[in-house]
Amino acid sequence: MKTIKELETYLEENCYSFQELSIGNHYAPEGIVIEEDGGKFNFSYSERGRKNIIKSFDKEDDLVEYALKKLQEDKWNRAHMVVSTFSEKEIAEAERVLSDMNIEFERNDVSNYRSGMTAYRIFVFGKDILKRDTFKKKYLYSL
Repeated sequence: MKTIKELETYLEENCYSFQELSIGNHYAPEGIVIEEDGGKFNFSYSERGRKNIIKSFDKEDDLVEYALKKLQEDKWNRAHMVVSTFSEKEIAEAERVLSDMNIEFERNDVSNYRSGMTAYRIFVFGKDILKRDTFKKKYLYSL
């Protein structure tokens, strides 16, 4: 792949998360930014309204090669939250169901999320998100 558009298509097809990734038609308020700007091809990080260029390239294919390598290095770029609850019982049931479905997952709890309550969260990675439609309807709650 040689273009930002081709990279964007690859990321979509392989179910990368765009929660913290801006590329092409995908915009995240904070996180990684992959773009062409003023004739330069930049891999940047945006936080609190400030964009910092991590690496800049003269050629688009060099940016694409670098960006793909960086994105593949961190599994959290493919992470999708499928469970979010305050219930220990529900999180345990969700773990059992995901295991029975042979879906790889990682639990990431947040203690003291709200008034001392723990938020129990489960993430799946990449294309495993495609297996979860009915699962998500039952288990994903707003915190």
